[in-house]
This record gives sequence, structure tokens and C-alpha cells, in this order.
Amino acid sequence: MTVPDKTPDEKARDPSRGGYMQARFKGLLHIGAGNMFASSIIAGLLMGYLLDVWLGTAPIFMLAVGALGFVSGMLNARKNLLATGRDDRDKDSDRP
Repeated sequence: MTVPDKTPDEKARDPSRGGYMQARFKGLLHIGAGNMFASSIIAGLLMGYLLDVWLGTAPIFMLAVGALGFVSGMLNARKNLLATGRDDRDKDSDRP
């Protein structure tokens, strides 16, 4: 018994071929990368501020730890965005 070919509408709705839901999910992952970036910066600035208040220093720690938060946010966002791109390349290799 053979399985009949899918109609164009069924192919468009097939989750393995992408489509609307995959595009929506990818958009949510990009929003997550932006939120991760922003939260890393805010966490760094807040921890630096608390260190400055505790040690009674000028905003040295706030700037230094805020810069570290910026760098870590960039690295995390880059890793997240590159991971979503890898999925697309793997799926594209299966297509004719």
C-alpha cells in the first residue's frame, strides 16, 4: 500500500517544512535574545551599583560590572541567534 502525495495545502501546513508557526517561534527566540541582552546589562549595572554602595566607592564598580554585563549579554544573544540559524541550515539540506 502506497501513501499518496500530499496536496500543496498539506505540504504548506507540514511543520517539518516550516511555515507560519516556525516563523512565529523563530521571532519569539529573537525576542528572547533581546531580553537576555537587556537583562544582562541591567543585572550588571545593579550588581555594580550595590557594590559601590557597600564599599562606598565612586561609580567604578557600576561601570566595570555593567561593561561585563554588556559583553556577556552580547555573547549570550549571539549564541542564541546562531543556534536558531543552525536549525535552518540542517532543515534546508533535506529539501530538494
